[in-house]
Amino acid sequence: MTPTPAPRRVVVSVAMLVGIVAVAGFMSIRFAPGVSSPRVVLPSPVAVDFGPPPAGVQLLYVHDPNHPAWLIGYDWSGKARGTVKFNVNNAAPAPDGQLFVVGGVGKGGGGSFFDRLGQSIPGPAAVTGYSPIWADDNRHMCDVSLDQLTLEWKFSTQLPGEAVKQVAVIAREPTAGGQTGISLASCSFGNDEAILVRTTVYWPSELWVVRISNGNVLFHNTYSNTAGLANMIASRDSAFIAENSGKSIGQLQGSTSPSTIIRRVSDRSVVATLDPTMAVLAFSGDDSLVLVNTSLWVGGQAIHLALIDLRSSQVLWRYDGPEGLGSYLAQPDGTAFAVALKVVPLHPSPCGSTAQTACRVAPDDPLSDVQIVHGDGTTTAIPGRQVTTW
Repeated sequence: MTPTPAPRRVVVSVAMLVGIVAVAGFMSIRFAPGVSSPRVVLPSPVAVDFGPPPAGVQLLYVHDPNHPAWLIGYDWSGKARGTVKFNVNNAAPAPDGQLFVVGGVGKGGGGSFFDRLGQSIPGPAAVTGYSPIWADDNRHMCDVSLDQLTLEWKFSTQLPGEAVKQVAVIAREPTAGGQTGISLASCSFGNDEAILVRTTVYWPSELWVVRISNGNVLFHNTYSNTAGLANMIASRDSAFIAENSGKSIGQLQGSTSPSTIIRRVSDRSVVATLDPTMAVLAFSGDDSLVLVNTSLWVGGQAIHLALIDLRSSQVLWRYDGPEGLGSYLAQPDGTAFAVALKVVPLHPSPCGSTAQTACRVAPDDPLSDVQIVHGDGTTTAIPGRQVTTW
């Protein structure tokens, strides 16, 4: 899609660019099977500096194909709106694209915060723990970490430029090097609640709802490994939680396998019940829709997706095409999702066949076809194939 802002620098001439786009446009139009509307694959954008990203506009970022450390910000209509230039290629934007953190996402080390223009924010290093996430205000970062001396799981928050604030000690680890871990499912400054989930081996075993302002535990529940749950996905505002069935990830429980259930956190009431083969990947920013996978999400295999209206249970969009799922992002406070689809690699002959001398699997394609799936089921393609930041 041709960007509307006037670029500062264009590598090729305007006349040549028009000719390339016209020819490539006619040659590259194709339809993706299963998508509710045609998807046009456009040529990759040329090296363009789209200028400073506008303030207050929600942007989703991808790496510039010609400068991997530069990020191109697209608004949720699919228009390129700005370029942010970093010296490293691991900058992670907030969901609304107005802040960045470099480092600090993952265990160990320290990170740095940057503003929407890519300028460093002075202050302490960014929080580093097991599962740092951006809060629903898109300004705070929230994290849970294990103190190796006390074996305490600590929940903390941080505003860029300020020191890390410990909210609460959530639980203790029975022994060092155990097979459990606690992570944040959501962190809502708007509702003053965070949801944390303990995973034991491979199933969710405990859930906490914690008041961020004072650290009080509002709700705590334990789950048996016989509950048949695969994982739990919370809405960003901590208002809803999805209990995904184990059957959605291939854990066959027979006829007793529970359905995937979406509950209201405040009173545990059931909001929606989905087929056990479905798993909620994410809630929309306004909690009205859920993005689900309707088939196993296995790397290197085609994915089946759906967008479902929680009130009516209506399927607004489906993807049953040939590509696999790379990643996804919900529009803050909106109804859209960005979905990164990857070409499924061609695997070699099975190990032991006479057609090969080694058993190898094709590497994952770093590039994705990015679609913006709008709340009404229509789609918009980001031009070219991208390396996402989310």
